[in-house]
Amino acid sequence: MNEQKSRPFRHNTDLGQNFLVDPSVLQFILEASAPGPEETILEIGAGQGVLTRQLALSGCRRLYSLEIDRRLEDDLATLEKAFSNLKVFWGDAVTFDYGSNFPDPPQKVIANIPYHITTPLIWKLLEDLAPRGLRYLLLMVQKEAADRLTSPAGTKMRYPLGVTLELMGHARRLRRVPPGAFRPAPRVDSALIEIGIDRRQDLAGDRSWRRLLKAAFGQRRKTLANNLGASFSLSREPLLSLFSDLDMDGKIRAEELDGDQWLRLAQRLTPWLPPSR
Repeated sequence: MNEQKSRPFRHNTDLGQNFLVDPSVLQFILEASAPGPEETILEIGAGQGVLTRQLALSGCRRLYSLEIDRRLEDDLATLEKAFSNLKVFWGDAVTFDYGSNFPDPPQKVIANIPYHITTPLIWKLLEDLAPRGLRYLLLMVQKEAADRLTSPAGTKMRYPLGVTLELMGHARRLRRVPPGAFRPAPRVDSALIEIGIDRRQDLAGDRSWRRLLKAAFGQRRKTLANNLGASFSLSREPLLSLFSDLDMDGKIRAEELDGDQWLRLAQRLTPWLPPSR
């Protein structure tokens, strides 16, 4: 017997390794994402391949699975040999070059995201893949992250990525997932969220848009006018005059704006902003 293979797998907490083991949740993911025979799917965080196998069996035209931990190479190599529609890639999901590695870009992404990279990874996927045809994401995230991503205008948890998702399509929470659905069990509840992209596919990659949102949400206790003025060295009176033209209260805060207000503000304000460095 191979002594190395007989040892139990030790999860790397630095990588956020909490493998999904609940078959009912796996089935829910398959039914919600509904892989089609003409679709290319990207799975991020293949782990030991439990979901990978089911996605490959679903009949999707092509399945890319991305994993960072090379200790899982034997498990995933076995699956790759068994399924002609599966191709495994190795790398860090936040820095991976999605553009050059995928000649056939995915239309759907399914991912069990390590909680500490949720926001940068979603930005990366939207920026790299939405302009190339990505239209749907089904993501397992920490419950608090799901609340932020789906928070509407006027709520305290609203933040830049949530605003962007609203304008690119929609984001909604599908279900809570308890810690017991994973091995090892995390200390927090998780949630599955669904993101649909059907408009403004280039928005996430717009540098001016990203700068505007970052500045606007920089200090939540301050008004939007104060945050923008401080970040871009803009005079208060012209800003307040602009807000008045847009029928916005001068004391409004960033989380209070809805998507249409953000678009109108960006259109009027972007020419005022200093060039990016």
